[in-house]
Amino acid sequence: MNLTEANRLIATLKEQLEIEQALNNVAFEAIGLFDESLKCVAANAEALKTMGYTLEELPTLSAFDFLAEESLAIARKNVEKGFTEPYFATCKRKDGTTFPAEVRGKAVTLHGHRYRATAMRDLTFTRAIEIDLADTMYELELIFNNCKVGLMLLKGGRYLKRANQAFADILGYDSPDEMLGISMRQLHLSEKNYNEFGETTYTRLKSGEPLKVEYQARRKDGNAIWCLFTGQAVDRNAPANLYKGVLWVVDDITKRKAKEEYLLQMATTDDLTGALHRKEFFRRIKFLTDGVGQDAQRCSVLMIDFDNFKKINDTFGHEAGDAVLRDFSILCKEHLRDNDLFARIGGEEFVVFLPKTTRYKAVQVAERLRKNFAEKDTICCGNIIPCTISIGVAGATSKYIATEELLRSADSRLYKAKDNGRNRVVFFDE
Repeated sequence: MNLTEANRLIATLKEQLEIEQALNNVAFEAIGLFDESLKCVAANAEALKTMGYTLEELPTLSAFDFLAEESLAIARKNVEKGFTEPYFATCKRKDGTTFPAEVRGKAVTLHGHRYRATAMRDLTFTRAIEIDLADTMYELELIFNNCKVGLMLLKGGRYLKRANQAFADILGYDSPDEMLGISMRQLHLSEKNYNEFGETTYTRLKSGEPLKVEYQARRKDGNAIWCLFTGQAVDRNAPANLYKGVLWVVDDITKRKAKEEYLLQMATTDDLTGALHRKEFFRRIKFLTDGVGQDAQRCSVLMIDFDNFKKINDTFGHEAGDAVLRDFSILCKEHLRDNDLFARIGGEEFVVFLPKTTRYKAVQVAERLRKNFAEKDTICCGNIIPCTISIGVAGATSKYIATEELLRSADSRLYKAKDNGRNRVVFFDE
């Protein structure tokens, strides 16, 4: 080998040494090399930094000098068995402090001699994160389980993955475990409601924004309960993948809804008869007839007044008069449709608005009410109280008639019924 080749070889070896030195310096794991007696013969820069030793101190150290007392047994066992799988151990620094680590070793042969190369990864930061995460999960678990409002997590297409005790209590279940895995079909009042809720609410949830909705759910016993549902998709992408989960916060608002219903009823209906107030009656008529034109649906009106009602109050007392009015209201509710409007607009004067009803059909309804009420005697305080009614009927024809005109026409027919002897129906006819 001439001088040129020798210099080229030296340069190559120097380059390889620099590369190995660079790898040694940038390695993120502490790596040590130990002979058959487990004496340390080499270590990288990370090992020296992590363990706190100098390069000169390495020949005096054994592999076990880097381990805490509680990890010596498992380390010896793994060396003896030649295990290469990683294991957890407590390592010890020069200053005596310890730290958790992941350790793995492997037997290697260099220049005819056997060594064990060992890599160690400091898990102090990882363990700290794990502890923080465990603490956070524990705190969230406490919040979830002890929250006074219901919580439920749905996954996999509206199936219950988790729920807390408050949610179980709201729906009448003994515990959340009893509900795990059930389909939300069981919590809806009908299959139709389940489908409609999915089509409307779940479409909006895909935006990722929180959603609030008041909705009737079904308890375990089958009864309906009003709840406020506040939901949000678990997936943070937009649009959100709802299959990954939806978290719902559920609050029982049954008492609040009952109070609202009571206040609404107080504001819109007569206390004695349950019929609509005059103001509410005209508000609803306006809502039903706004925008009505020449080709509008037909409607009819009944104006009703009690015959000789003052005589009933004078003879039997106002309590008897109230009983008569209540009985008549009950009769009307039994014979009228849900969409018919029934109102008390005076002391003993009532009005019925019949949408989509011709005047001829309205006369039949009026005659049925008159006849049934005439045959029904009210009993109050041991007295049998006979009473009859007179009814005026007005109905829209093919030529449009305004609602106000219908009411005036029905009222005029009512007075005609009174003049013609009472206990009769008189209808408007052009």
